[in-house]
Amino acid sequence: MRRVLTPVLVALALSGCGGSGEVDADADGDGNVTAAEARAAVEEARAELKPEPGQYSTTMTLVNAKIPGAPPEMAQMMGNGMNRSGEYCLTPEMAERGFEDSIKQGQSDTCKIDTFTIDSGDVKMAMTCAGEGMGEMAAELTGKVTSTTSDMTMAMTGNIPQLGPVEMTMAFKQERIGDCEG
Repeated sequence: MRRVLTPVLVALALSGCGGSGEVDADADGDGNVTAAEARAAVEEARAELKPEPGQYSTTMTLVNAKIPGAPPEMAQMMGNGMNRSGEYCLTPEMAERGFEDSIKQGQSDTCKIDTFTIDSGDVKMAMTCAGEGMGEMAAELTGKVTSTTSDMTMAMTGNIPQLGPVEMTMAFKQERIGDCEG
């Protein structure tokens, strides 16, 4: 599951990214967003996609998990392992890059970004991930971002070998809570 969630970095890095005007990463319209197209879309929207530097509070919550082939306590264990909260400092240097680094990480050998659009702070992204021993998972990320907040939901579906069909929904929230300490 960890490999499937690696692209969640993209969602978390979108914190504080808002903008006006639509950016669609599928520049050639072939239905496939390459790493180069994703980077070009980020570059095009860069002026409007800069989060504000500062201290951020983050939460990641497993909203639901349906795994028919798994014991009931497995969903509880997954929730305990995936539910997280914390804080981090977004430095001016990191804010300047926006989410460029995370887009590069999200487009990997195990995950492919299928669609990626940003329109006035509304973000929509679909990706497909296939990790060793995990089967293929499709994920849709939707939400709203501003220069100091993000509220995103990721719905994932797929098949896990020996367990069968899986459906999971996760929520990600970030909010700037002040200046960085120290």
